[in-house]
Amino acid sequence: MDNRLLELTETLNLYLSPMKGPLFLFVCFVSISISLSAQKPNTSKLDKVLEKLEQRNQLMGSLAFSKQGISTYAKAFGYSDIGSNAQADTLTQYRIGSVSKMLTSTMVLQLVSEGKLQLSDSIAQFFPDWPNANTITIEHILRHESGIFNFGTSSKPITASPQSREEIIAVFEQAPVAFAPGTQVDYNNANYVVLSLIIEEIDQRSFAESLQDRILTPLSLNRTHAGGPIQTGCNEAHSYFWKNQWIKNRDNYHPSLLGAGALVSTPKELNVFLHALFTQKLLPAAQLKRMMTLKENMGMGLFAFPFYGKTAYGHSGNIDAFESFAVYFPANQVSFSLCLNGNRKEVNEVLIACLRAYFGK
Repeated sequence: MDNRLLELTETLNLYLSPMKGPLFLFVCFVSISISLSAQKPNTSKLDKVLEKLEQRNQLMGSLAFSKQGISTYAKAFGYSDIGSNAQADTLTQYRIGSVSKMLTSTMVLQLVSEGKLQLSDSIAQFFPDWPNANTITIEHILRHESGIFNFGTSSKPITASPQSREEIIAVFEQAPVAFAPGTQVDYNNANYVVLSLIIEEIDQRSFAESLQDRILTPLSLNRTHAGGPIQTGCNEAHSYFWKNQWIKNRDNYHPSLLGAGALVSTPKELNVFLHALFTQKLLPAAQLKRMMTLKENMGMGLFAFPFYGKTAYGHSGNIDAFESFAVYFPANQVSFSLCLNGNRKEVNEVLIACLRAYFGK
């Protein structure tokens, strides 16, 4: 296998993990049918939950709720940078990992709505020399049905570092095929690296520039960007793991992740994005409906999560000890986003506690 392939394999394996706990979390409550729409936010109970976790040194990060696009709760806890005693606040920015995929899929579906791309298009027009290029469609990639080699499952050693678009394309060109397109669903971060390259090709600019023009500027998201080295002076958080105390992770940013998991944001800004997406401010109704259409519980850049008889749509993320979760309850117009830079508890338990407290369960 080519050295560049080994490096990208290890990179995606290190930074991005498929859905883990959050999918479990909501299934726990699917059989309980209680209306959430009449519930008022229980912010005092949520305060107590978060204060308890923070006092025990079990959690660092930030979360936010909004309803009908209006913030109803936002709180930060712990530090953004322990070394300088910088406390996190609601403006602190976190790496959001695979939550990035929702923004990437939104941009792809914008291209579809503009007539610049069709879901049935093959990737051969962009990458003619790739294996199965003529039979892999845009929809296959969006739904993780492409059969592109799953870089996140490899444990090969790092031996090279693809940086440029050309180097990344060459890696995919030489990758083995996992399965015939459309024959199965396999969550695979490499799909969204490919989608990022396609966005760049059609828009004829960098992924970061397309993200800025298509989503960030229209929604005035000033604390969301396409990633880069952690800038502590700009109130970006470092991530930490626990070993008798919080230990800072090294900064492992890698540009090849692009829209698969490199984005940085805040819970409040993720909620702004969620509300805009699901109220058709970013996509027409037809494209939003396609995005939310599920196959094996997987839509286009999102998942469905049952909770107390309701369904939320969104994504989770896990990148270098940062954990994130962002979902929207269409029936209630409630958005919920959580970004963690330090966590000693099972993330399912954190999400259950926060949602039950907020909804008064």
